[in-house]
Amino acid sequence: MTRRLLALITLVTLPSCTEQSALPESRFQPTDALVTQITANIETSASLALVADIDHARLGAEVASVMGPARALIFSDPALESRVIALNALAALELPLRVLAYENPETGDARVIYNRYEYLASRYQFTGPEARALADDYAASFEGALDGIGQAHLADFDDNTMQPDGIITIESPYDFEQTLARVSAAIDAQDDTLHFGKVDFQANAAALGITLPPSHMILFGAPGPGGKAMASAPTLGLDGFCQKFLIWQAEDGKVRLSFNDLIALARRQGADIALPLRVIDFRLKSVFEEALSPD
Repeated sequence: MTRRLLALITLVTLPSCTEQSALPESRFQPTDALVTQITANIETSASLALVADIDHARLGAEVASVMGPARALIFSDPALESRVIALNALAALELPLRVLAYENPETGDARVIYNRYEYLASRYQFTGPEARALADDYAASFEGALDGIGQAHLADFDDNTMQPDGIITIESPYDFEQTLARVSAAIDAQDDTLHFGKVDFQANAAALGITLPPSHMILFGAPGPGGKAMASAPTLGLDGFCQKFLIWQAEDGKVRLSFNDLIALARRQGADIALPLRVIDFRLKSVFEEALSPD
């Protein structure tokens, strides 16, 4: 991957803070070993770049929100992502690519999980020859990232599909740059929120000679509430946490903010719809609807 392209991807390195965790270090070692292997695969790949390493459990422990080990790796494959967005601009909500290494609450062993291509194809109605070709390349990206991870460590969801819903979209009365600034300011105004990274999909595509409309992903979250919501459902650390905010310009020229409805994601995973999850969902909707209200 070229230096120019890498410069377009913001990587946030977070402290491990193991000394502040309420769990013994031995609990983290199995998931940490998986993360080390996957990180090495990404960093030696010619097509992949690490965007963020989010250690949900250790970050949660810093604010007394205890949960089992769960660590998300978010990584970018700009060529693949550009093709996904070309099929459906809203599908950028599933990008960059990500895997979750976590402790299985039932067995105590370390697992890795990610969304299969069927998830994207069903949620965004991918059809046609390009969609079929994309399926193979999508699988290849994950195969490269997960090289050396034994089959015994790979987990899967009971249902790899998703209905084309569960997405909240707010139309912005502002232009793209103003919308980006207002959403970023609203995130910064939350005193318990951390920025984990951002990706400019349009710029990444341009570096490859591909033209896309403006499309920008912001990754952020609040470790305290997130840890409480994930305590009984760690796989929400793949889709629901951190939060992913997509700011994008549609074919009609209008700018929109889209993000996942956490309740819909929890239902798809068969997770309990606990109170912390409902509180976070309500907070997201109210804060950012206000941020994009006309002055």
